[in-house]
Amino acid sequence: MSSIARVLSSSTTRSLLDSSRRPAATAALAYARSTHVQPIVYSHCAPRAAPLHTRAAAPCTARAARAVGASPPGPTKAASASLALRELSTDQRVSAAAHAATDPPPGQDARAAGADPTEGSLLQPDPALALRQLGLGKLATVWMVYQACGSQRLVQMAPALLRLFERLRLSWLSNSVVRRTFFAWFCAGETEREIVHTMRRLKEAGIGSILDFSAEADLDEGVASRDAEAARAQANVKADAFTKEYLHGLHMAAQVPGSFAALKVTGLADPEVLFRLSQPYARLRAAFDEADGDKDGRVDFAQFRDGVLAALPGGQRVASASGVFGMVDRDNDGQVDWVDVQMALGMDNPLARPLYLRASPTSDYGAVASDLDDYERLLSRARAVVQHASDRSVRVMVDAEHTYFQPMIDHVALVMQREFNNGSGTLVFNTYQMYRHDSLQRMNDDLSRADREGWKFAAKLVRGAYMELERERAARLGYASPINPTLEATHAVYNEGVRQLIERIGGAQQTGQQAPCVFVATHNNQSIEQAMRQLRVLHVDTSAESVMFGQLLGMQDATSYAVAKAGLPIYKYVPYGSLTEVMPYLIRRAQENSAVGAAIKKEAAAVMAEIRRRLAGAGRGGAVEVQSNST
Repeated sequence: MSSIARVLSSSTTRSLLDSSRRPAATAALAYARSTHVQPIVYSHCAPRAAPLHTRAAAPCTARAARAVGASPPGPTKAASASLALRELSTDQRVSAAAHAATDPPPGQDARAAGADPTEGSLLQPDPALALRQLGLGKLATVWMVYQACGSQRLVQMAPALLRLFERLRLSWLSNSVVRRTFFAWFCAGETEREIVHTMRRLKEAGIGSILDFSAEADLDEGVASRDAEAARAQANVKADAFTKEYLHGLHMAAQVPGSFAALKVTGLADPEVLFRLSQPYARLRAAFDEADGDKDGRVDFAQFRDGVLAALPGGQRVASASGVFGMVDRDNDGQVDWVDVQMALGMDNPLARPLYLRASPTSDYGAVASDLDDYERLLSRARAVVQHASDRSVRVMVDAEHTYFQPMIDHVALVMQREFNNGSGTLVFNTYQMYRHDSLQRMNDDLSRADREGWKFAAKLVRGAYMELERERAARLGYASPINPTLEATHAVYNEGVRQLIERIGGAQQTGQQAPCVFVATHNNQSIEQAMRQLRVLHVDTSAESVMFGQLLGMQDATSYAVAKAGLPIYKYVPYGSLTEVMPYLIRRAQENSAVGAAIKKEAAAVMAEIRRRLAGAGRGGAVEVQSNST
């Protein structure tokens, strides 16, 4: 039985909500007073909203409560958290100073050495360095895994084959094979002992870990509708179970200083709720771009009223559009940009929440009333996880997921960054999938918001892991694919995003300003080389980990060891969980490797060369160069 299943079957599972939550109207008034905005007046349909959690709440009055048509309810009783289950999460960043002598790191050392930052190769992967610690049996397993990944036909058939084995009641056989091959190579394990052993092995090589509970949640599209209240209760029980997994994982991560832990927002709420709340966010951005006729990035009141506000499900219920515009237009210059809209009309503003409710019971666009309560539960769970991480000096990496959830995932990440990324520490990172055609725009919008609100921006840049699923769903449902049209376009967007952030970091370090952080998560050696060269050219100091690099466990190990040898912060994403829970992750890893056949063949060739060297009884083998042009 999986760890989540054990929690779901436990009668002790209760909602993990903060017992100090304030009434909804109180939260709304606090927001209005703290931001000096006029309350929105709705003509009707004022929903019951859940309370807002903020670190600092301003005093409030009853006037704004009446303005939104809500009477202050009594405090919601919060259930205490159930006993934490098996949760394993850890990561660490270990100094690679012992390796740095052979290749001075970017910054002062490079300048002192008089190196020309535009000459020579900075990244020199040596597969022998990564493979020599593996036993012969493990090498044979790895070679078979790479050979299987190199067969596109086999990888495409894998999901169907697994379903066939399940129908034939032979899952025990297929699971046994997967557990001893793909799971053994791409995952840290199922038990605490296995996972900690993996992390410590990486630490000894100067590589940190980002522990990732790899169970995933998605929409149940095509499934017959169930009783709404029963489904909602079950979804909240499951979300509480995932939260406990994350909390226990943080406990594990805290045992290794400098750790990261990954967080999937889809594990903290019902995916159906995330989908309904994400719909208006996505349309709101598109409506703003359409209303911005002259493309100067700003709209006036008429454009806002007729384009932006009208795009929200509850926009037609607003009694005073000018009042809403006044809340958004904080500097009273008669124009607002997207960041103004994002800051004022987000779900974290209780005054704006009715805008996200469906216009009628028959509509399928927007949230239902219970979603507002579930949104509060989502924030409570996220805040509990991040506070737990903060108390234990563990950093949090919010994972990107499917595009139809991403608006709310980004929203939760931004709220957590605003609350916790202050002072000298950087606690929460958000993830940007650069295979999306809007990724650079979203990244720069969030960077601007961080500047305005005064918190530290921290981003992990990836190319993306759901490309096939996203394109298939877009074709099936008849909407434009959110993915870049070509791999070359994704490479260009990814490299540009990294370049912009490193440039911003270098400039901030030169002027003594607060610098953002970027985590360069890629298996593409050209992207890593470009970033390393830019660090040298701009003399960026990475000692405080303003720039970090990362790859997935079991992929591009030679590159990871080479980055560690160069004295740069380097991490491995370390997935864990039961085999059943991580199966979607394993299938994606196989698909990702299959998509870059040339690179995976080189990986397999390097492993076979090491096997032959061992069998021949040779001494230390020479380096076998592996160049990757993959993700």
